[in-house]
Amino acid sequence: MVDDNMSSNVISGKIEKGEGLGSKISYPTINVVLDKDEELEGVYVCKVRFTGDSERGDVFGAGYVGEKKSLPDGKFVCEVNLFEEVGDLYGLEVEIELLEKIRDVQKVKNLEELRSLISEDVKKSKEWLLKN
Repeated sequence: MVDDNMSSNVISGKIEKGEGLGSKISYPTINVVLDKDEELEGVYVCKVRFTGDSERGDVFGAGYVGEKKSLPDGKFVCEVNLFEEVGDLYGLEVEIELLEKIRDVQKVKNLEELRSLISEDVKKSKEWLLKN
């Protein structure tokens, strides 16, 4: 669900188990399935709030919003690579605030190209956070 009443876009939902592809290429993600919203597609600097666990603080990360063609029915997802380790999160409710769009969705040819692209996304996201 996307809350358009906020000054920036906020996605809320439950963290679901993904394919594990992010972990395989050294960029594990949390995954939230949402209703398709092509206007949100892209890669963002994100702030994640664990609304289902008051003990955890906010965490920043680099996130992708878009269609996941490798999942059944091509689900529309928000996947975020968190910049710190926070333990087991499956089933927790979260709010993901999309702070700044850093690029549009790009097609990749292979896992190495995907790893390289995510590495650049993480770098740009961290740079943006340091400046803001």
